Amino acid sequence: AMAEQQQQQQAWGRARHFIAGSASGVALVLAGHPFDSIKVRVQTENTGRFKGPLDALRQTVRKEGVLAVYKGVSPPLLATGGVNFLLFGMQGWFVQEIAAQRGHAQAELSDIAVAAVFSGFLISSVVSPMEGVKARLQVNYATTRAAATYSGPLHCIRSIVQPPLGLRRGLYRGWLPTALCRMSNYAYFAPYEYFRRKVSPLDAEGRPQRTLGASIVAGGLSGTTYWLSCYPMDVIKNRMQAAPDTWPPRYTGLLHTARCIYAEGGWRAFFRGFTPCVLRAFPANASCFLAFEMTMKLLPERLNSQ
Repeated sequence: AMAEQQQQQQAWGRARHFIAGSASGVALVLAGHPFDSIKVRVQTENTGRFKGPLDALRQTVRKEGVLAVYKGVSPPLLATGGVNFLLFGMQGWFVQEIAAQRGHAQAELSDIAVAAVFSGFLISSVVSPMEGVKARLQVNYATTRAAATYSGPLHCIRSIVQPPLGLRRGLYRGWLPTALCRMSNYAYFAPYEYFRRKVSPLDAEGRPQRTLGASIVAGGLSGTTYWLSCYPMDVIKNRMQAAPDTWPPRYTGLLHTARCIYAEGGWRAFFRGFTPCVLRAFPANASCFLAFEMTMKLLPERLNSQ
């Protein structure tokens, strides 16, 4: 019975991470989507339509209304809830396994970083099609539904899986840069834990307590370190995903896309939209980790075994 109880507790410990992860995803999207819309528009626009992020925001709101910054929000809202459910759940699982393998009583930052590379790689197969659809919808400048290339996410998916594109060249276009971006999660989960331990008040035994204030600060900072680690790759990814769905394709692969971006504006072009991205990173990821820690606090640590 003891062993069974222990197994149940372990399963519940993992389940908590999955449940809290879905809450973190919803918070992340609600706080961050308006910034994200502007970022994608600035990154993918090369006809000089916008002077910069603020001008893009002004024009978008003036021409398409205030809610235009929430265009394309329903897929990531459902999806990021689901993605973070998987991501935070797998991350919690891998950290436990890797720390146990290495004989660490408490997970070390290196355990967390290694776990993040694995969980990031696995999650990329789920997020790649989703982000591809989101990017295509966000660069839809049409003010009426009839004028839009895609009327919504389902129409978009149906169109791009048709030949000649199909799954690999259509729905999964840009998978490699997506995987490389997601494997940079080592610069997300490890800094979160590092900053959280640094800014948390200590309990009687000298261990950092889990406070909501610390999770806000650490969450905001880890969002920033993540983007510093992989922003140019994100530009390449969005450029590949938001390209017109023509055959032959505009970009043949990651390196070709990078060469095209460099030819347009040198190394600076790889940092287009960096300002709205970093401005968003703090509040969005502070909200994300706050929601995660709050949910973890609300869910009992142990199941009462009657």
